[in-house]
Order: sequence, then C-alpha cells, then structure tokens
Amino acid sequence: MLLLTAAFLMPISCTESSNDSGKTGTENPQPEPEPEPVKTYTVGEYYSEGLARGIVAWVDESGEHGLLISLDETTSIWSTDMRCLLNYGLYFTMDDGAYNTELVKSIENWQELYPAFAWCDKKNVSGIDAWFLPSPHEIETVSWGLEAINATLAEMGKTTISTGANDAYWTSTEFGLYGAYSFSFFYEEISSYDTNKDYEHFVRAMRKF
Repeated sequence: MLLLTAAFLMPISCTESSNDSGKTGTENPQPEPEPEPVKTYTVGEYYSEGLARGIVAWVDESGEHGLLISLDETTSIWSTDMRCLLNYGLYFTMDDGAYNTELVKSIENWQELYPAFAWCDKKNVSGIDAWFLPSPHEIETVSWGLEAINATLAEMGKTTISTGANDAYWTSTEFGLYGAYSFSFFYEEISSYDTNKDYEHFVRAMRKF
C-alpha cells in the first residue's frame, strides 16, 4: 500500500511538447516585396507609356523625366490673327510651350485662328492632355540628340525631322505683331527671320513625361 500511495504522489509534468517549445510567433516572417524598378529613358528611345507615344528628345539627370517629340509632323501657318498678343497681356515664354499653348487656347476661336497650335492640341484625346507646340528652348533640345531621334523615326518608317537649309519648325513664342520664333535644324538656331505668322513652316508637337 505504501508503494501505491507513493506512485499517486509523483508530480505530473506540465511541459509543452518539444515541437512547440520556444515559439514566439516571429519565426518565418513574410519577405518584404521587392520595390518596383525605376524606369529610365535615353534620347532617341521610342516611348510608349499608357496612351502616349513619341520619341524621347531630352531627359533630366535622373533619366526618369524629360520631353517627347511627336512621331509625325505637318506644315501649317502660325496664325491668321495679326494682333500682337503681348498687347493683350499674353506674355509668352522662351522655355515653356505648355504654358504658351494654354495662353493661345484662352483666345476665342483659337482653333481657327492658330492652326499650328490646334494641330498639336488635337493629339490630346482619350484622356491625354499634355501635347503642345514647343517653346524655342524646348525644340532646341531636339537638335542635341537629332541623330538618334531621326534614326529611330527612320527605323519606324516615320518622317524624319528636316535638316534642310530652307526648312524651319514653328515654336509657340510670339515676338511681335507679325512674327513668332521658328527653329532651324540646319543652322541649329532660333530664328526671328522669315517668320511672319502667316508663313508655312513645319510643326511637331512635344510633351513632358
């Protein structure tokens, strides 16, 4: 009887099984998701993001942002309106074609009066609202990478940017009653000569990205 009593008095272990010992709930954490790679661009590259299509004409130091030039072009007059818009408080810049284009779009019947601007703006469809007639300094950046840009345009079967001695491209900047600046890729310079608003020159749209 004494042995039986001793057996009943033996302590009962409350220890967890070895498989569960030491768990804290922090083992095997979920891995952190990999960050999305930053997309960068180079001059002359074909750009296709969302609904925007163009050729990269200029990029900033990061390579993430810059300017596109359109895949196509037209010939057009700058305007049939020979008023000096400066006299109406519309101050054009040499650097920001988007700003200049918005100035023109504030004028009544601007689509009929300013066909070069209207052609660029017609690209703003299906939620795209960023194409504009470039400023002198914006289209000047195209000349810095023109060889790469034209190589891509030619490879795609598109019209290349003209470098003819007598050819010029309109900019969005007015300089007086009858004239607006153009840009010559032959001379690589901004011009105020032979740039009456009712003269026909080439037109390419540009866009920021």
